[in-house]
Amino acid sequence: MTTSDVSGPYAGASPSKHTKVRVAVGILGLAAVVVGVVLLFNPVAAARTLALLVGLALVLGGLLEMAFGFDSDHPAGPVVLGAILVVGGILAAVWPGITLWTVALITGLSLIIHGAGRVGLAVVGRHEISGWGWLVLAGAVNILVGVLAIAWPQATVFILSLILGAQILLFGVLLLVATFWRPASLSRAPAGA
Repeated sequence: MTTSDVSGPYAGASPSKHTKVRVAVGILGLAAVVVGVVLLFNPVAAARTLALLVGLALVLGGLLEMAFGFDSDHPAGPVVLGAILVVGGILAAVWPGITLWTVALITGLSLIIHGAGRVGLAVVGRHEISGWGWLVLAGAVNILVGVLAIAWPQATVFILSLILGAQILLFGVLLLVATFWRPASLSRAPAGA
């Protein structure tokens, strides 16, 4: 069979659960990239606008985490980690009369808890998770950004937008890469196929 022959036995097959999750994660990852870019290029937004954007970013990150969890053998950990981000995002978005300090506190705590959980799950599952080092790196970045957000509560909207925008943009890009990148050894058909 040549590479242009697509009439094989799987040509009419319906997409698997794995494919649907990959598409959902890809869409959410792209949305995270867009929100990250908006935060980076609109750093003078008012605290309320920033709270909505940060809330949206956290909810998207949480949904992405949950989507990855549903596609794994052990979904409980990623679902709990995703729920932490979703709750933080909802709190940031709906808090009445939110201040920059409150946005920083909610965001920082959400990212620190999520990052620590992400690192812990990656290290514990390192024998089962390929690329677990990238998950540790993503968790460490979340912890670092969370600590910066809390340690620097008097930061201006400009600085907080830049820090959080860069974080969610990086998170979205990492998820897009993780979703669509395949090692060359897995994407090639065996010789003679």
